[in-house]
Amino acid sequence: MRNLMGSMVRAAKLDPAFFAAVVAEPKSHGPAVWVVGFFAIATGFGTFSRAGATAVNICTITALIAWYVWAFTVFYAGSRFLRVPGHQVDRKAVMRVMAFACVPGILRIAGLFLPISLGLFWGTAIWSIMVAVVGVKQALQVQSTNRVVLLCITSWLAATFFQGVLIVVMFAAFGVGAT
Repeated sequence: MRNLMGSMVRAAKLDPAFFAAVVAEPKSHGPAVWVVGFFAIATGFGTFSRAGATAVNICTITALIAWYVWAFTVFYAGSRFLRVPGHQVDRKAVMRVMAFACVPGILRIAGLFLPISLGLFWGTAIWSIMVAVVGVKQALQVQSTNRVVLLCITSWLAATFFQGVLIVVMFAAFGVGAT
């Protein structure tokens, strides 16, 4: 966990051994927080940079909130519905794993320079879900990949919907996009 960039690359490569180390090592909390911060900033700038500073700030804040909704939903639903007998699910370990699942989203910063923001968003979203599946399997110690895939996709959809609603409400409240 000493090398943040190396940790991010290992997460992006879907390395199960890396996620086992993240689950076992509480000291990986610091790097995980940095990853979520980088992800939120990259999402804000890469997605709404052409709409102005207010839009970037709103998207950055809602990306942080959506990440938390996604991570907590995975923890809550996973600990309730995918419970493994004799295994206590560690909330902080799940949060660390879900933080590293955001690594592909850091590439959204390229939306600043490329006219492919929408494709970039969906590509990094799918990649993030794949990373989350590998990490959540380690954190919950679940054998069924299909159930973890379903958990990660449905919780991501819920978090993304929630973020979309927040963005619409906040854009309306702050007059973003109004002429």
